[in-house]
Amino acid sequence: MGSDAPVVMSGGAAADSSLSKIKPQPNYPPNPTLYLSNIDWSIKRALLKRSLLALFTRHGKVIEVICLRGDAGGGKPLRGQAWVIFESLAAATAAIQAERGFIFFGRPLMVNYAKEVSDRIAKRDGTYTAKTKRAAKRKTDDVGEVNDAAKAAKFSSYPGIATSVHDPSSLAGQHGSALLPATLATSDFDVAKKSGGIQSSSTPSSLLLATNLPTECNDMMLAMLFRQYSGYKEVKLVGGGLATIEFGTENEATSALNGLNGFKLTTSATLDLKYGEQ
Repeated sequence: MGSDAPVVMSGGAAADSSLSKIKPQPNYPPNPTLYLSNIDWSIKRALLKRSLLALFTRHGKVIEVICLRGDAGGGKPLRGQAWVIFESLAAATAAIQAERGFIFFGRPLMVNYAKEVSDRIAKRDGTYTAKTKRAAKRKTDDVGEVNDAAKAAKFSSYPGIATSVHDPSSLAGQHGSALLPATLATSDFDVAKKSGGIQSSSTPSSLLLATNLPTECNDMMLAMLFRQYSGYKEVKLVGGGLATIEFGTENEATSALNGLNGFKLTTSATLDLKYGEQ
C-alpha cells in the first residue's frame, strides 16, 4: 500500500478482470456471518476494522468484526481474511449482493457466507455446542455493536472516486487503537487556510465541509458514507482534520448533511458537517 496510485472503488472492466483471476468461491448455507478474503495484508488492523464497519453497517446492524493475524500452525497464513457478523440473515444477504467484488483498497473483495455460524449467533439462537478442537486460536478484537447503523442506508450506486486512498499504515494507531482527534481548527480563518480557501457557511451549497475528523479517518471511509446520497461526486481530504465533499446540487448536499451530521465515526468522534463556500 506504499503506492500513491489512485484506487478506483467502483465496478467495471477493471473489477471484472480482477475477479476472473480468482478461483471460484465455495457455497455455504446462508447465515448471518460473512467470510471476507482477498484483503490487502499490509492494512493495519485498526484501519481495516474501521473501513469494514463503514462499508457493511449500511446493510444492517453489525454485531462484530473479526480480523485475524498470525497463522494457523504449519505456516498457513491467516492474514487477509475477516469475518463480519450481522444481527440478521437479511442484512448479511444484502451485503453479499452489494459488496461482492467491491474494490477495497485496490483489490476485489471476496464476500461469502461463512462455513459455520459464529459462536455469538449460535449462543443467541440456542444452537451453540462447545467445540473440542479448533484449527486455530484466533486473536480478535471485539468492536462491539454499531449504534449508528440506522444512518447507513444501503447504497444504490457506486460512483467513482477521484481521490487517492492514502497508505493505511500512516493512518492507523501505532498499537491498533483509536487515535485522538486531530488538532481542532480554532477559527473560520484557520479552517479556510487549511481547506484551500473553503470555509463553513450557513448558506446552502453543493459543497460540504467536514471538520474535526479523527486522524485515522481517510477518504475511502468518508466516500463509503457519502456515496449513498444522490448527486455525490467526490471527497477530498485537505489535512488538519478537514475534508470537502462535493455534490451536484444544493438539495443533494443538504440531504447528505441532514443524514450524516453527527454520525459516529469512532467511539469518541462524530462527523461534524457544515456547508462550505469558496
